[in-house]
Amino acid sequence: MVTDAGRAALHRYTKVPGGAHTDGLIALDKDHVRPMLGNFTAALSELEVWTRPASVTSPASS
Repeated sequence: MVTDAGRAALHRYTKVPGGAHTDGLIALDKDHVRPMLGNFTAALSELEVWTRPASVTSPASS
């Protein structure tokens, strides 16, 4: 639907094989799901790079 509307470049989609929506569910089915906090934080870092103009620096780096 997004691609058909010509807006795919404005969106990102990340799949996490075996990931649960909340890491608290891992204890219920360890054979089929795994923690995804690491994937979540990596995706947020990628989003920050994707949306921040190259000329903008973070407060920590200034």
